[in-house]
Amino acid sequence: MIQNDEQLHQAQADIQKLWSFLERARQTHAPADYERLAQPYLLQIQDRQQEILEYLSSRPEALRA
Repeated sequence: MIQNDEQLHQAQADIQKLWSFLERARQTHAPADYERLAQPYLLQIQDRQQEILEYLSSRPEALRA
C-alpha cells in the first residue's frame, strides 16, 4: 500500500517499466506466447494502478502551518 508521495512516484515508475517491457515483448513474441507471458504483468500493472488510485483518493494529512 502506498503511504507517501515517494512511494507513489516509485509505483508510477514501476508501471512504466512494465509497460515498456510489454511493448517490447509484443514485438518479439508470437501472439499466443505473448498472451501467456503478459497476463501476470498485466495483473501486476492493474494492482499497482489500484494502489495509486486508492492513495490519490484518500484525504491527505492536514497540513500544519
